[in-house]
Amino acid sequence: MDFIPVKTAMSDTVLFIVFVLPVFLSVALCFIKDSKTYRGIILNTILALNALFYMSPLLYAYWATRPNGNMWSGNGPGAILWFYFIVFPFCGLVLLLLLVLKLVFRKR
Repeated sequence: MDFIPVKTAMSDTVLFIVFVLPVFLSVALCFIKDSKTYRGIILNTILALNALFYMSPLLYAYWATRPNGNMWSGNGPGAILWFYFIVFPFCGLVLLLLLVLKLVFRKR
């Protein structure tokens, strides 16, 4: 008898939290106004680059396996997803730092 994984709502929630929520948070932080325009532009640029860097392994795995490949396969381009062990903590720390900076420098 083979083991067949069952897709549950919990697995979808975890995937959403890990892959999509940091990007949405980065976009939402771009809407916080800064007291100085140039500093706001710099912080927003860093937020956008952080979100792009965070999504880069997933985007690469998707585009490299088109049109009929399996992006989750560890034997092909999907092996780049292991890069998330480095990307996730780095981008999380940068996002936390930028969150603090945006809240400190917001327009009152």
